[in-house]
Amino acid sequence: MIMAKSTSKLLIATVLGLAAGIGIGILIAPAKGSKTRQRLRKKVIQVAESLEEGFFEKFKENSETDIREDQSNETKT
Repeated sequence: MIMAKSTSKLLIATVLGLAAGIGIGILIAPAKGSKTRQRLRKKVIQVAESLEEGFFEKFKENSETDIREDQSNETKT
């Protein structure tokens, strides 16, 4: 339960940091607007894929831990 709260806080902070970085990057970008948008689109896709992989890996780890704990509790009773 506590891990889920800290994980969600980390995810929110990551998304907000990403949004802030994108905003600043657009404001100070030296390239043409269409080129900047193309580069930005690629970067957002990369970050989204990375977050997705990390999320599913964390979900898998938590699920496996829960299953082991459930099995351990069943054998004790």
